[in-house]
Amino acid sequence: MLAIIGVVLYLNRMTGNSIMSFLVFVLPLPSIFYIAKYGIKQGLILSVAILLFPILIGDFIALFYVATAVVVGIVYGYGVYKDKDNGWLIIATTVFTAISSFIEVYLLSAFVGVDFIGEMKSLVEMMVKQLQDSGAVNIPSNVTVLVLSMIPMVLILTALASAFVTHVAAIVMLQRLKIKTRKMKPMSEWVIPFKVALVFAVGIFANIGLKYTNNETYQIILTNIYSLSAMVFCADAFIFLVIFSKVSKRRYLGILAILVFILQPFGIVIGLFDCFTDLRKRVLYNYAKSL
Repeated sequence: MLAIIGVVLYLNRMTGNSIMSFLVFVLPLPSIFYIAKYGIKQGLILSVAILLFPILIGDFIALFYVATAVVVGIVYGYGVYKDKDNGWLIIATTVFTAISSFIEVYLLSAFVGVDFIGEMKSLVEMMVKQLQDSGAVNIPSNVTVLVLSMIPMVLILTALASAFVTHVAAIVMLQRLKIKTRKMKPMSEWVIPFKVALVFAVGIFANIGLKYTNNETYQIILTNIYSLSAMVFCADAFIFLVIFSKVSKRRYLGILAILVFILQPFGIVIGLFDCFTDLRKRVLYNYAKSL
């Protein structure tokens, strides 16, 4: 387990600290495996040993990422050891991953001399200028503020995605190691509850309210409500297309499914149909299975 962390840190130094943020979901796995098999006390010994690696090489940034991963690994490993359900594991992992993301963006970046918010602001302003030069209209004067206001929500959603990847990787590897885990629901059963979907469906129309208020606080709230609602339905559309690609044996659809986050209107439409009609049942169980 220690060797896994050592290899990751070595590769990170060889690449100039450029891969650490992309391997966040890998770093907790050694602690998870060890704690799930041997318990918290033995896992704490391993965790302390893991923290010695970045300390010995004197890499503060790596120490931050490793320490965060150790905390996530301890929490997740504890959940597996105590036979917690999958929902508890994902939520707990998301919370601690989100906390580390906020620290990284708002505190750590400034400490090491990287102004993440400032760079994001400059990027948005550059994009807005390009849109204006190309003749785009109806761009709010405070669009930079509205975009930056979505950073906390994006960090939380990113933490959720990272936690899910960690969860799937952990479940697969724990089963290979013959460690008891709870089975995940089949992807075909990953659905948004009707009442929750209804709330987000209303949130899709939040952008209309921007035309009727000049209050910046209200505009920020409405922008975040719309963005979150759109992301939820796009995620549902992504799941739908991945399932469809699997049962229809059209693998390319699984790859193209990522486009729903880029072509957002199409993703929203597919997600709405999936949530409020029997589209998934008709397509996946009647049409796709007959291919």
